[in-house]
Amino acid sequence: MDPEVLQQALWMAGQGQGALHIQLTGGEPCLVPGLIEQAVKGARQIQRPLTMGIQVNGTCLTREIIDLFKKFRLQVGVSLDGAPKIQESLRGRAKETLHGLMLLEQAQVPFRITTVVSEVNVLYLEQLAMLLAGFRQARGIGLDLLVNKGSGANPESGPGAATPGDLHQGLQRLAQALIQINSRRKHPIRLREWDLVKRMLGRGRLNSTRLFCQAAQGASMAVHPDGRCFPCSQTMGDSRFGRDLANSHLPPRLPVASLMRSKDDCIGCRLEHCCPGECPSRLLYNPPATRRLACVLYQSLAELCET
Repeated sequence: MDPEVLQQALWMAGQGQGALHIQLTGGEPCLVPGLIEQAVKGARQIQRPLTMGIQVNGTCLTREIIDLFKKFRLQVGVSLDGAPKIQESLRGRAKETLHGLMLLEQAQVPFRITTVVSEVNVLYLEQLAMLLAGFRQARGIGLDLLVNKGSGANPESGPGAATPGDLHQGLQRLAQALIQINSRRKHPIRLREWDLVKRMLGRGRLNSTRLFCQAAQGASMAVHPDGRCFPCSQTMGDSRFGRDLANSHLPPRLPVASLMRSKDDCIGCRLEHCCPGECPSRLLYNPPATRRLACVLYQSLAELCET
């Protein structure tokens, strides 16, 4: 990203009000550590309550880059889809990723994992939890259901979506593994979606107006290195939603109303009145046969909350 594009993006972020989160991602941001430092220093000029994170694949981490994370107190996320064999088959360079996790561990930098759930890893998610059990700095796992875009749109070049039955079974195994692991840990490994469902059930009130994410509310912006901006990283590159950052006064918004499922589909669900909602990008890009997976995800975790 050109420094001028970065500066323009930070200026636009500074025009809003309230709490702000800035996420550095890619590609792989650790390939340009100088831009990381520029971004953090520029963000510090914004007059808003601010948190900042970085999403990496772990393969380019060095002690110097991790020192940069510590210096600027960046929240660290690592993309990891499974134990070494699965990681190698899905992303490659598993050895380098695990070395990066070890460097974070040695530097005592807390990190969270983001896992794309597909047909390849869905029945082995508990192996991921067991791997993370060996890292005291591991703090959580977030599950992203596969979006039918990029490699996910072509079965010949990437994995397909999990089946509803496999997803339910995989979540059961993952949850049981985390319960056992966390009983022995000072800092538990949280499952992001499980915590979300617990909060929604705890509130127990009508939640029909809640939107899944900031992109659905026109409150987020993903900036492409060429200066175009999009509602979120999932829509990055889709010409239907891109705007020129230099000439845009408001973040682009996803057409949520046209994507939402019928409320009739939710009648009788234990989360009918407090559902966390579905990712608009999954509704936009995924075929109808896979759109119910978010329902399976939430319902399976709600079932675990009640046992």
